[in-house]
Amino acid sequence: MTNDFSNSIIPPENLPTLEAADFNPLDPKYLKLIYIRLTITSVIMLLSGLGFGLLVKDKFPVFAYWIIGGFMLISLAYSFIISQLSFPYRGYLIREKDIAYKQGLIRFTHTSIPFIRIQHVELIQGVIAKQMNLATIKIFTAGGSSDDLSIPGLPIEKARQIREFLTGKISSDDKD
Repeated sequence: MTNDFSNSIIPPENLPTLEAADFNPLDPKYLKLIYIRLTITSVIMLLSGLGFGLLVKDKFPVFAYWIIGGFMLISLAYSFIISQLSFPYRGYLIREKDIAYKQGLIRFTHTSIPFIRIQHVELIQGVIAKQMNLATIKIFTAGGSSDDLSIPGLPIEKARQIREFLTGKISSDDKD
């Protein structure tokens, strides 16, 4: 009886590398969209806080409002700064057999999905993103009810091209 199974060791120095230049950057308009979302969220939080303050006027000391307001201001500034600093670290990459997305400054993530695992692809546009001609590609794999990979901040035409390319890859894999 012969054993034809082989599982050779690959030394770490022989692994392929992904350079930062290999990734395609997101559209700069997406950073503006992030700022708009942060501003809308902040205004809603501020109005909610003011409404709550009017309901319980005499039950909280004045300094509590200053502490909460200061915390909200610091949180907003932190969100804007982190968004600005982390934006250059976002990008997507389409290779021969997979698609990848990376993001993060404090918490770095790099997700890669082989084409063979993709079930379907969605193109999503919110109200503000539609006005800015931006879209998000959502990629779903088997066995999950939520997306496994989202690539936001794509120009609408580029998002359509990627969706059509991935759909074509799914169709051609089905025929094989």
